[in-house]
Amino acid sequence: MHAPHATRAASRRGRGRGLSRALAAFVLAALFGATLGGCAGKAALSGAGQPPVAPESLLTAAGAPLSPAAFAADFARADYILVGEEHPNPCDHLAQAAVIRRLAAAGVRPAIGLEMVPADRQDVLDAFHSGKLAVADLPHALDWGRTWGYPFALYAPIFEAAREYGLPVFALNAPEGLARKSGRLGLDGLSPAERAALPGQVVPPDPAQVEELKELFASHAAMMEKAAKAAKDKGGKPAGRPKAPAPAPSGRDRFAGFVAVQALWDTQMAQRAVYARALTGRPVVIVAGGGHVERGWGIAKRLAVFDPGARIVTVMPHRGGDAPDAALAGYFYACPAMHKSRLGMTLSHEAPAKGQAATGLLVTAVVPDSPAAKAGLLAGDAVTAAGSHAATSLAVLHTAAIEAAKAGEPLRLTVHRAGETLEIAIPLDVPTTPRK
Repeated sequence: MHAPHATRAASRRGRGRGLSRALAAFVLAALFGATLGGCAGKAALSGAGQPPVAPESLLTAAGAPLSPAAFAADFARADYILVGEEHPNPCDHLAQAAVIRRLAAAGVRPAIGLEMVPADRQDVLDAFHSGKLAVADLPHALDWGRTWGYPFALYAPIFEAAREYGLPVFALNAPEGLARKSGRLGLDGLSPAERAALPGQVVPPDPAQVEELKELFASHAAMMEKAAKAAKDKGGKPAGRPKAPAPAPSGRDRFAGFVAVQALWDTQMAQRAVYARALTGRPVVIVAGGGHVERGWGIAKRLAVFDPGARIVTVMPHRGGDAPDAALAGYFYACPAMHKSRLGMTLSHEAPAKGQAATGLLVTAVVPDSPAAKAGLLAGDAVTAAGSHAATSLAVLHTAAIEAAKAGEPLRLTVHRAGETLEIAIPLDVPTTPRK
């Protein structure tokens, strides 16, 4: 199996310099009380010089297409298959559903474990599995918009695959709010009922991960302090944040609390996955943010404790470009980076291979009557610049939009279409009062 190589040895090969966006979102939640945003992890890159691969294709750590024989040897014989994601990326969820369908086609009917659902809503998933609820009933029954936040439509393909093949689905996350509360107060600060709802044994993190979390924590704390000072100098108040980074009520160090929450979160999901396997006798496909999958630092490390000898496969997204970082996972699936904007456009970006020129952003869809559509943007357009920035990544859009909003101007895109270069100006409807 490739799992031990991908989950244990990989974590000792040295730290990547980029920091997980998922953990960045988690830091903001832990520090400043923001809504827990996700755990995306690093986007894995694919092989330089490799031919283009179809979206959602499974790849080896070298970036080559995964053969049917290798799939049968590893995926179809695994006890746990961890498939990481970036939460807002539609292609990632299609790829996760494709893994489930490919397993079913190979005669393997797995259980599905979801980070997105807290364990105290397992009864809803049981009702879905028994046929009492349809896929369309789940957003309301799970209170999806409040408990998770990312659009349910992104995850619908996974639930549709579960319905098609009659697969049981398990909630992996901690009951709502308990992970964060335990990080703030410590496990001893929870009520007996709350403590009983969490794992009895919390497996500590890998030392290498702690070092990376320390760097992440410090950088984001400094960033938020700077933002708070700027707001104060302008006479404003930073919303939803204390005046100073005071210790948690229990006197616990904030960083220690943050690390404790991360460990509890991963331990909780691993323990629930082990429960799902024991209850059903099936292998478990675990759908979770890449930050819980990459390098085997998260869920896989805990699975090795709770289910010794289990065969584990880890899979991460591959965004194009250079060879994959084999330390991130044992396998990859091909999906370009994607962003669905509130302006009504969906864009994708595939990283260029080493030595190749940077590519622009491809407009893959435009919502009719949206600001983007009214401004004249079309599906198939190639965006080469946003504002004054070359469109070398999706993050450029965010930067250009913030600059345009501050200046009270539209978002200006430079677009190539059928051999022509066009300028598209999309008005930004910036609210004058805070949203409720």
